[in-house]
Amino acid sequence: MIKSFIVLCMAMLFAGIGNIFFGKGMKKIGALDRYHPKSVAIFFGRAIINGYIWLGIVMSTLYFFLWLVVLSWADVSWALPMNGVEYVFVAAASVFYLKEKLDVNRIIGIGLIVLGVIFLMQSWSGHV
Repeated sequence: MIKSFIVLCMAMLFAGIGNIFFGKGMKKIGALDRYHPKSVAIFFGRAIINGYIWLGIVMSTLYFFLWLVVLSWADVSWALPMNGVEYVFVAAASVFYLKEKLDVNRIIGIGLIVLGVIFLMQSWSGHV
C-alpha cells in the first residue's frame, strides 16, 4: 500500500502542477471569445508557443506515466477517486500562485472531497 500511495501522491502532484501551469498559461493567452476559424487558430497558436502550456504538458505526461504504474498495482475503483486529493493541492496552489479566491462553497466542496478520500483510505487494506 505504501508504494502505491507514494507513487499516487507523486502522480497527483505532477497533475496538479500541470494544471497550475495550464491555468497560468491560459491567463496570459486570454479567453477564446470569438469562434470563427481565424480566432480559434490564433488562440491555439498562442497556446502552442506559451512556455507555461509546455510545462503543463510535461507535468501531465509525467502524471500519465506514474498513473499507469499506480493502476498496475491498485484497483482503479480506489485509485481514481483518490485523485481527489489533487483538488486540495490545486485549490491551495491557485490561491497562492494564481491569486484566485476561494468562496465558502468551494471550500466546503473540497472538504467533502477530503472526507471521501479518508473513507477510501480506510477501504484499501490488504492491497499492494
